[in-house]
Amino acid sequence: MQLDSYLEIFTTMYGWAFANIIGEVITGTGLVIIPFAIIIFQSWREAKEQGLESSGVLALLERAMTRLIIALFVMSVCFATTPITSLHHTNLAYMPPATPLAPSPVQGSRDGGTGSGFDSAMHDSVDGSMSGTGNLSYVPAWWYSVMAISSGVNHAVRNGLNNSGNSIRMVEDLARTATIEDPKVLNAVQRFYSECFIPARSRYLTLTAGDISPTGQTILDPTNKPYGPTDVDWMGSQLFRTEPGFYAHMRSYNPVPGFAVDFTRDTDYYNPSSGLPPPNPGVINPAWGRPTCKEWWEDSSQGVREQMISHSSTWQQLLNVGASAMTWGSNDQRKDSFARLAQAKANPSFVDQDRISGSDYDLMTTIGRAVGGTISALGVGTSGIVASVAITPLMTALPMMQAIVLMGIYMFLPLVTFLSGFDLKVMFYGAVAIFTVKLWAAMWFIAQWIDTRLIDAMYPGLPGNVIFQELTNITNGSIPEFYKRIILNVLLLTLFIGLPLIWTAMMGWVGVRIGEQLTNIAGQSEAQARSAASNSTSIATKGRVK
Repeated sequence: MQLDSYLEIFTTMYGWAFANIIGEVITGTGLVIIPFAIIIFQSWREAKEQGLESSGVLALLERAMTRLIIALFVMSVCFATTPITSLHHTNLAYMPPATPLAPSPVQGSRDGGTGSGFDSAMHDSVDGSMSGTGNLSYVPAWWYSVMAISSGVNHAVRNGLNNSGNSIRMVEDLARTATIEDPKVLNAVQRFYSECFIPARSRYLTLTAGDISPTGQTILDPTNKPYGPTDVDWMGSQLFRTEPGFYAHMRSYNPVPGFAVDFTRDTDYYNPSSGLPPPNPGVINPAWGRPTCKEWWEDSSQGVREQMISHSSTWQQLLNVGASAMTWGSNDQRKDSFARLAQAKANPSFVDQDRISGSDYDLMTTIGRAVGGTISALGVGTSGIVASVAITPLMTALPMMQAIVLMGIYMFLPLVTFLSGFDLKVMFYGAVAIFTVKLWAAMWFIAQWIDTRLIDAMYPGLPGNVIFQELTNITNGSIPEFYKRIILNVLLLTLFIGLPLIWTAMMGWVGVRIGEQLTNIAGQSEAQARSAASNSTSIATKGRVK
């Protein structure tokens, strides 16, 4: 039986273990006969109240017999357990969704282990050592069938969608945590920034529009994505790499490890094969050459860009996920986008262009843009901060809440069945409750599927470059230029919470109040999950408002 999380494997076992303990108490104390005695007494009382006397004996017997047969049927399929439907005869399993990081996930199961901390922490739910009362894995036939059908429908719904995955969200999560900690990489970035970018930026600021080639002006065109005027604000500028007089004609100040000496380029080195005498007796060339800034940036093995995006497993994962989750104008643009994000995650003392290189705008223009941007983004930005902070704990807590709610339902089913007097309606109500809660997982899957389509719709064409520009802003603590990521975060939060609530409320259309009750349960559980992020949300919001 396929379940929806590792936790659900164990909460299912716990739920039915508690249910069996409660059932043992009811049967062991003889309380189980009370509903049947009440049925007989009620039939006799109704006959007496109607004055049937002796002429109504046959009707009385038929009425009592019908009620007793129904009660016996409900008890046999909803209360009495059977070894045939024991959970130990069913391998409860969970198959994680395939992701770019794990394209072939390994199924976790109760019998084979999940590979999570639940295996040791909750082992007593599997071996039954939590109690010595009977067999804790037995399940009544009706509830076992409902669980199996609900799981089947749930996974059929999910398998009916070709999932392009939640990979873009995975990229965003990885981007938030990725950082450059390797001191060698940081030194290489620092050197390139000082020896190449600062001189190139200084030269650019002295030029006029007429000094830049038509190709360069196309790069700086505001409509040219992913470049535009901001292209010159970072180390891997396309303009600096292609425009004559910049990176292709500039060299590092000092030798760079990994770049061999090239006498056609390193003309300031002594070439023994030239036939000329050394400039000084005993001259010794450095061990490494001085590459051009273009070579230093673009080299596929020793280049600064390659070191920035592949120096650790986290960045390798980020690169792999981004490559499969998004479309890019070219492989060069893809690497540049990741390198620009890496620059934003590096030490800000040498990546804050306005502080070190100066801004292209005068003071009043800069102030005006900041004030205008703050006013226009305040409302949307605050909502986006709340959504961004709340969405991660919610997406983690709600599936756990689903598993715990199911455990509670399973636990109390025998008691509710008994207290209802083995009423036939309990079969229907219980089935609706289990089916409804099980399908929450399908609703969350659909919410993520829709979210992926919304991202594609809001970033048409080649979204990889544009999305990464905004991710760079987000991970650097800025508000994205077009607010698209903020809007998408709010929409995903709404879908993730709203779809299960809509589905649960609509179950009330079948004529029972179980949908309303489950909606209240879901609302209260969601509120508890949301409170886990309330403090951080408040802090983040206050920080933005200030």
